[in-house]
Amino acid sequence: PAPGEALLAAWLLNVDGEPAAVISDSEAIPVNVQTVDLVEVDGVAYMQVTASGIPDYWHTLDATGAASLAGRPRAGTDFVGGATLVVVGDLVDFGENLGYRSTGCTDTPGSGYGFWPPGPACPTRQDREVWFPVTPVEAEVGAATGLGAMGLWVNGVAVFNWGDGQSWQQERVWWNLAPAAEAYDLDICPGHSAMGNYHHHSHPTCLAERLGDDGSGHSPIYGFAADGVPIAGPWVDDDKPARSSWRIRDYADPDSPTGCGTPGVRDCLLVDQLDASLGTTPTDRAGPTTSTAVTSQSGNPFVAEAGWFMQDWWYDPSLDDSGTRVLDEHNGHLGPLPGLDEPRYHYHVTRERRDDGTMADVFPYYVGPAYWGELHDNALTGGVDRSPGGGGRDRPPPGADDDMPAPNGNIEAAAEQLGVTADALRDALGPPPPDLGLAAEILGVTVDHLRSLLPPTPPRP
Repeated sequence: PAPGEALLAAWLLNVDGEPAAVISDSEAIPVNVQTVDLVEVDGVAYMQVTASGIPDYWHTLDATGAASLAGRPRAGTDFVGGATLVVVGDLVDFGENLGYRSTGCTDTPGSGYGFWPPGPACPTRQDREVWFPVTPVEAEVGAATGLGAMGLWVNGVAVFNWGDGQSWQQERVWWNLAPAAEAYDLDICPGHSAMGNYHHHSHPTCLAERLGDDGSGHSPIYGFAADGVPIAGPWVDDDKPARSSWRIRDYADPDSPTGCGTPGVRDCLLVDQLDASLGTTPTDRAGPTTSTAVTSQSGNPFVAEAGWFMQDWWYDPSLDDSGTRVLDEHNGHLGPLPGLDEPRYHYHVTRERRDDGTMADVFPYYVGPAYWGELHDNALTGGVDRSPGGGGRDRPPPGADDDMPAPNGNIEAAAEQLGVTADALRDALGPPPPDLGLAAEILGVTVDHLRSLLPPTPPRP
């Protein structure tokens, strides 16, 4: 088949109007993707996709999943009755009541109350329309991925990147990795919503089940990033996962070129996360030690071990052994994809096998930290033309530009337009007056777009 037609076939199209099993509003909500068409805009071919943002997931709870629910550090208060309502072998529909005290939504029929841990809002119908270029073009400088939707999974659910918008001591230097910091804020798929927008930050296990991806061959297409590049699942062949080329900095060895000279201390940043040979630079905004106990926004305890923050990672080109598993700095490679006749550049979900045989998610999880392809003007997300390479240096103090608007208006409305939480937007903006350049990079939009959503600065007397 022609490439465009083959790509259309990857989407989970709901031709019969099948409604969500649990989630509803004033009427039934159709699941997955409602329409997908090939269209041409200004001579460029696109896939035009409309979707509700509500998936048709179902999941059979196994012993590992049950142990995870029972082993939550705050299980006694996270669940209304002190424990989950489901047991091993139960088939769970998306949004079904598992017994959680879902503080982010009301306990009403159709809300999904009980499926999500305390904190996140229950998802709502999105009715989104998105365009993906059929033939992505490699960008001269990849735009950094940002907060909010940066693609769609093939069921119309939003793809979010590695971040949760939160940083150590809110200093905007050491940025949390959402799959780690939000581990207890995710459902069993694992996902949750921001401003009603349901999304995944890492391997979408329920989607993998839905697609029948069991690791017996190359994974199918799981979704598409905003640049139009397909996102394949974790497998490149039978029982062979794709391999991230991003590595954790060695803070334990005082002589390590990626560490800071004192075991366990984070008081330096890599000059360039894409080129560790350039060394490190000191920062006066040190992060926690690798043995420091930290508490997530939902009150759950963690240890900020190496790998907890985005700044703990660096790209290692020496891992390129020319094999089929190797991925580049964007977490992608040129290779075969099921359903396509010719090799095509694509991203991969990245996971690695632990010593006990289980699989663990690995940074950057599927795309990033920068896109491989160009972002079109009608892309799902904006972007800034800046690779992650210079991200290690300390930023200038916020407020360097006095002409920038102050974040003193309806932050909630601006956050909703960006598809992020109000707290995430406030953290990106920092103290007044905000550094819109840095905030735009964090959010993955242009400065002009961010400026247009914020209230203007009052005139000076």
